[in-house]
Amino acid sequence: MAGDAIPKKAAAPLIVLDAGHGGEDTGAKGKGKLLEKTAALAIAKATGAALEKLGYRVAYTRDDDTFIPLWDRAPIANKEGADLFLSLHLNAARARAATGSEVYFLSLGQAEADAQETVDAENGDPGPAVPQGPDVVASILDDLAQKAFLRDSQSLAVDIQRQLNRLAGIKERGVKQAPFIVLRSAAMPAVLVESAFISNPKEEKKLKDPAFIAKLGKAIAQGVQAYFASGEGRVHRRAEDGDHPAPLVRDR
Repeated sequence: MAGDAIPKKAAAPLIVLDAGHGGEDTGAKGKGKLLEKTAALAIAKATGAALEKLGYRVAYTRDDDTFIPLWDRAPIANKEGADLFLSLHLNAARARAATGSEVYFLSLGQAEADAQETVDAENGDPGPAVPQGPDVVASILDDLAQKAFLRDSQSLAVDIQRQLNRLAGIKERGVKQAPFIVLRSAAMPAVLVESAFISNPKEEKKLKDPAFIAKLGKAIAQGVQAYFASGEGRVHRRAEDGDHPAPLVRDR
């Protein structure tokens, strides 16, 4: 069933895709000058196309070169009542031989030792982060909401990692848990996908190939499909009241 479209009688889940970085935040840069923000957006659009082909509804936190603060990204998905939130990135390491994909789900504590470099790179300077006054309660509720979805987030991460390894032929580095700010307030299963190492010249070259980007998008979409096929994610969230923290871009 993992490769089949979702049943027509089922309400199509809404998947919010978050292309990492954007605008003045370029993210990592490959030796061949490919920017993470550019590759991440291409992967997001390829993933969206593959998801729609399977029958899912898709929306994007950004569909162009726009800067969105890290703290504002998951709340966009919350306001829309999204069923899943996927933040898409490219990895980088000082060792240019580093290769493969990694999929993360949230940790409310410290990162694993071998994940700290990635966490530091992706969290960067997120802007105002420590809530003050009555917002402390909201922050606690955000943490509790995401904690409730940690098991599902882990299942989703495992399914996506498996498909990246199988369909895209990428060496598997494994599923990890880390305190990524972009995942913190997501009130639904949420993962951060590091599809490949932009710091590896061979992988950077692949990331410039539309055919490879399409394979990545298909792999991620198949991971989402496997997650739903396993019986996870059956409860749909309702959109919250209030204004949007930033415009959500629906696929057109």
